[in-house]
Amino acid sequence: MKEKVVIFVSILLAIIVFFTVCATTMVVINKGKVVQTASTLSNYNAEKENSINENIETNNIIKKESKKTTQTENKIVNEKAKEETKNKKEEIYKAVDEKVYAITTVHIREKDDTESNILATVNLGDNLQRVAVGSNGWSKIKYNNVVGYISTQYISEEKPPEKEKVDIEINTERKIDPSKPMVALTFDDGPNPNSTPRILDALEKNKCVATFFDLGTCMSNYPDITKREEAIGCEVGSHTYGHKNLDNLSKEQILEDIKNAEIVYKNTLGHDLTLVRPPYGNANSIVKLTLNYPLINWDVDTLDWKSKNKDSIIAEVKKVGNLDGRIILMHSIYNSTADAVEELIPQLLNEGYQLVTISELAKYKNIELKTHTAYWGFK
Repeated sequence: MKEKVVIFVSILLAIIVFFTVCATTMVVINKGKVVQTASTLSNYNAEKENSINENIETNNIIKKESKKTTQTENKIVNEKAKEETKNKKEEIYKAVDEKVYAITTVHIREKDDTESNILATVNLGDNLQRVAVGSNGWSKIKYNNVVGYISTQYISEEKPPEKEKVDIEINTERKIDPSKPMVALTFDDGPNPNSTPRILDALEKNKCVATFFDLGTCMSNYPDITKREEAIGCEVGSHTYGHKNLDNLSKEQILEDIKNAEIVYKNTLGHDLTLVRPPYGNANSIVKLTLNYPLINWDVDTLDWKSKNKDSIIAEVKKVGNLDGRIILMHSIYNSTADAVEELIPQLLNEGYQLVTISELAKYKNIELKTHTAYWGFK
């Protein structure tokens, strides 16, 4: 029995030893694999990092090269654009060699741009040599030792007419003191059968005068009102025949319109026309060269056509301050303007102003009225 126990224990110990040895061997093997795996992973990561660094460096090089390429391409594009712009500019101008004249006082510019440097200034009638004409509205010219640009609208192949002094007779019986302030009321677009007589009533009641720039069409329809304007001492000019924007017309069309106005004017009043107010105050160089009259505009706009309100019209006059030498614009076709005039005239008289015609205002302010010239006031 004792021997069996000893044998059993020996066998059990042998089994335990066997499994212990096996387990130890597996641990060593696995540890070796782990170490090998860790070493392999470390090598892999190092290789991967090197590869990434190489890729980054390569990408940086590619980017730098790409940037250089882009800059080169942009440079080429910009140079090409500049060249095309230069070619287009050359295409805009057609070379010529002709004598032209300045039709007003105008600047010669360094470039074809109104903001460009001024090289010189020429006056009405000055001779210029045009060497190129542009489709952009500019001309390249030579003047003495200057080569520059002038807006084509300010030069002409025709020599401009001389400005001539216009002598207009005034009523010497009217007592006007040149040392005292004076202002000119002016009325456009009439005569009108309703509002114009009211304005004339206010003037006559206060023994004052004004200047009426009547339309040829309206003058034909209401000749008696125009005659009354002149009969009470007012001055009558023309606002053209049909109130067209003269800036948009050719020389021939302007002449046709003013000729019709002149005919109606003389048939109505029995004498020649002396003063003209262009519609909207528009008088470009062609208009001024074509119309052989002083062109009378204004420097105080009541905006009566816009507000059609008595108080607003008076307020526009009052906000100016000193009215001495000024030309006030109104229209004789609105009852609201007649309402304003009925109050405004007594107010101006109480403030010491003398209400005069355009010709009187020019005379007593020592202004010579000349043909082909626009006036905006005599202050």
